[in-house]
Amino acid sequence: MEPTTVLGSWIEDAGERHLSDAQLRLHAADIFQSWRRCSLSADFLARYYSYYFPYREKATDRISRETAENNISYILNELIENTAKYSDAADKSVEVAVHLRERDIVFQVTNRVTQKRAEDFVRMAGQLMTGNTEQLYLSQLEKEADSSGLGYLTMINDYGVTLGFKVEKTAENVFSVCVQASMFWKEG
Repeated sequence: MEPTTVLGSWIEDAGERHLSDAQLRLHAADIFQSWRRCSLSADFLARYYSYYFPYREKATDRISRETAENNISYILNELIENTAKYSDAADKSVEVAVHLRERDIVFQVTNRVTQKRAEDFVRMAGQLMTGNTEQLYLSQLEKEADSSGLGYLTMINDYGVTLGFKVEKTAENVFSVCVQASMFWKEG
């Protein structure tokens, strides 16, 4: 496996002005023991960021506060759950970052995994980025045992999210997996 693999629409921070930034560092085991912690974290950040958006009646060129809160909560919940569920390296930390920018909001989650898990992830991410997402979604729904990638496919198909993936070797048999999801919130 390459030392660094980038797939999808990865956004390198090119100095674009951020209206707001937030970061959390969680422990995967804490989330895994009680999934409610995942939704609490996602809901907190969603409520916090929803206050940047107007109520439905005044949301003419951007999403409304209600839509923002629902979308942000769903996206973050999916991303945090995946990082907690698949963290299998000795370092079980999960980093969550949210960047509100001029026209979009970028969510970024990072965890550490073993090489085997990193290889599986790169394969799955490659399929997401090159396949027909609607067909992949239906195919995953029909599978009973493993619905790998279903949350990502829902974000793409239902929430208009653009995904980027960066997998980097950080130590022997340890890879950092970073997933970015960006969602436009302002027209034009």
